[in-house]
Amino acid sequence: MSQTEPQPADAYDQRDAGQQRIDELEMKVAFLEETVDALNSQMADLTQQFDLARQAMQMMNKKLEQLQANDGQVKDSAEESPPPHY
Repeated sequence: MSQTEPQPADAYDQRDAGQQRIDELEMKVAFLEETVDALNSQMADLTQQFDLARQAMQMMNKKLEQLQANDGQVKDSAEESPPPHY
């Protein structure tokens, strides 16, 4: 039995297939990098929105505490008189 040596065409096909695989992996990495960048941007936006919401809630809590301190209690909307335009 004689071993067949790889023909130059076979070596070229293997190198071409390897290069194709590398190209596919590079495209996948580029896509993943783009996805990570987009998610990072969305996370930064959500963090900013969360911080603004937390600040607004803290301000509302302070205002509520001030109202409770001034009146002793917060009045129910049914207890208050209607606005002048009614």
